[in-house]
Amino acid sequence: MTKEVEIRLPQTSEEVRESLIVFWHRSEGDWVKQGEVLVEVQTEKAVFEIEAPVTGRLINILVKRGEVAAVDDILAIIEPAAEEPAVSVREKTGDTEKAKKSEERDHHFVRASPRVRQLAKELKVDLTTLVGTGPEGRITEKDVRRAANSLPSSAEESITPLTPVRRTIARRMMESLGRSAQLTITAWADVTRLSVRGRELAPEIGFTAWILRATVLSVEKHPYMNAVWEENGIRTFSSVHLGIAVDTEEGLLVPVIPRAELMSLRQLDEAVRRIAEEARSQKLAAKDLKGSTFTVSNLGPYGVQFFTPILNPPEAALLGVGQIDSRLVLEGERPVEQKRLPLSLTFDHRIIDGAPAARFLQTLVGLLADPDRLL
Repeated sequence: MTKEVEIRLPQTSEEVRESLIVFWHRSEGDWVKQGEVLVEVQTEKAVFEIEAPVTGRLINILVKRGEVAAVDDILAIIEPAAEEPAVSVREKTGDTEKAKKSEERDHHFVRASPRVRQLAKELKVDLTTLVGTGPEGRITEKDVRRAANSLPSSAEESITPLTPVRRTIARRMMESLGRSAQLTITAWADVTRLSVRGRELAPEIGFTAWILRATVLSVEKHPYMNAVWEENGIRTFSSVHLGIAVDTEEGLLVPVIPRAELMSLRQLDEAVRRIAEEARSQKLAAKDLKGSTFTVSNLGPYGVQFFTPILNPPEAALLGVGQIDSRLVLEGERPVEQKRLPLSLTFDHRIIDGAPAARFLQTLVGLLADPDRLL
């Protein structure tokens, strides 16, 4: 008798210990082929596909969609076989129609992210009644809130269960605060000239790319910002692997632009657009979320100016970018408009003292004021 094969949850990264089952591509009793995608699982960072290791029949699914599994848990069991047993055309057609109807019933469930499903549960919205407005018909948070506003109000309190994503973010933030001496300093950057010259020099390039380019050049000039604390010393990196904080429906992700110091302004613009889109559409690979040495977080689009970013461990520093502010200043006796960008720099005081951190910020402010130096 052929030995049954167990499908176990693999270790997708060093810090991830559990994953959410997002979607089973096959049902119990289905025939599966070696190498085809069997199940999609989601960590706090990305969605991963697990392939069937052998050809055979899927005889048991132990962890259903929407449930959480830990590393090395058995997700399913396959009974290996060299070829699919012969079945009648009627049976095969019946199975196909049954699978199709099942997929149609579950479509809205599996195409809504875990964060959206939790929100729908909290607001008592039936996802199967909604038409998604997101990519490929995905149901968005806005769709759920719009539907909730049309429901009768209720004074009942509710508790939103913690998803694996939320638990991991919470754990990492607490570890970050508990294992480093964090301090935040702030400064205004005059971007009046950048707002004009940027449109003249490269109108198709987004404002974020200019900020990232200035940041990378500043880190290169002050390499102590590109470091981590280790028990036997401070490790400084020669390359700037730039982490970009991205808000997604699943929570905060930090995809990485590797070796950003080798990129031009245009290449940075293309890279940040690509990774932000991939993060929001859950298309990031595990390698895209590892190895950052300096992170930038932009809350400007949400109307925030100065804030206190929490370090992305084990990095030594993180730059927070706020919303551009306009004010009138005097040039001689003539009032003119000045545009200024609020910057919040959080750093690990074990690695960097206040004066060196201030010098880095001073360099960054100077570069943003002179956009020609960023080309």
